[in-house]
Amino acid sequence: MDKNYDIFKVITHTDGGENYVENATKYPSNEDCVGLRGYGVDCNDPSTAKEQFMSVAKYYGNEGKNQFIHFMISFLKETAPDAETGMAITDQVIEPLKESHMILIGEHEKHREKSDFHTHNFVGTTDLETGKMLHPTNKLNYSMAQRMADIIQKPVELVIEKKNKPQEPAGNGENNAEDNKDFTRIFYPHTPPKD
Repeated sequence: MDKNYDIFKVITHTDGGENYVENATKYPSNEDCVGLRGYGVDCNDPSTAKEQFMSVAKYYGNEGKNQFIHFMISFLKETAPDAETGMAITDQVIEPLKESHMILIGEHEKHREKSDFHTHNFVGTTDLETGKMLHPTNKLNYSMAQRMADIIQKPVELVIEKKNKPQEPAGNGENNAEDNKDFTRIFYPHTPPKD
């Protein structure tokens, strides 16, 4: 049975570097872009955004480490029938990270069967006050997916996608397909409090 879910995807990259930072800061404003927003970062100039993310990482000694957690939020047509609704939901979902992390958001419009709008949210991993690194742990990923389900009051599918998946053979000399699968889990909204 095919279920329709809004999606909260976490995309992790096992390799990074300056090229990744450059691509990540350019991608939100690509040809599909219908909205940009930045928290602590210039959303209108990718080269300035790149320098801002890299400067904060360097200041705290985090250069060479993974610069971003990439959250992609894809909305069903009934959840976000227009770009403004998609950006408003995204803004609420990432609220807990705004004070302590630089965030670059790009909203893209791509017409598909079930979805028209999705956002790419590049969250700087360096905490602006402490310099500690934010990691895409289950605690963070689960809480963000649950937050989205509670905000939209609909089930949300959490997808944890691994980029640059290892292609190591299993014990029998073949690639183990199970190791390369993305993780998925459905989060249901909590019952709203009674008045």
